[in-house]
Amino acid sequence: MKLMTRLGPVDIEADEILHFPAGIIGFPQYRRYIILDHDADSPVKWLQAVEKEDLAFPIAAPADFAPDYAVTISAEDLSALGVESGADLRAFVILTIPRGAPDRATANLRAPVVVNPDTRMAMQVLTEEDHPIRYPLTAASPLECVQ
Repeated sequence: MKLMTRLGPVDIEADEILHFPAGIIGFPQYRRYIILDHDADSPVKWLQAVEKEDLAFPIAAPADFAPDYAVTISAEDLSALGVESGADLRAFVILTIPRGAPDRATANLRAPVVVNPDTRMAMQVLTEEDHPIRYPLTAASPLECVQ
């Protein structure tokens, strides 16, 4: 299927679509997303809504800038994702990159997006840990290539 995205038109397969039963916080009506690479050399990706071409969130794997980052996912959320352990999930955090000021970028470590790569079920969870919502990224972060 052809999908119009913030990065332009892309061809996607149905098995690439992530299903968010509750949507993303603040956007509960959009429940189908895909993950797109920003470019080949960047660890930054885009969580692109399938139903709304102008809705996309920059995301990154937290290990790229916070190697000690760990979260506890509730048993209820694990069950909703169809797993028994968080070890079976992939985690991403949503980035905020101020226009024209990527050096002031932050990551929301409190509410990561977790994905079951086998079932394509995903959700944004609120962590039990007291992680910051606006974790500042440094100049050595993966955002150097995002302008």
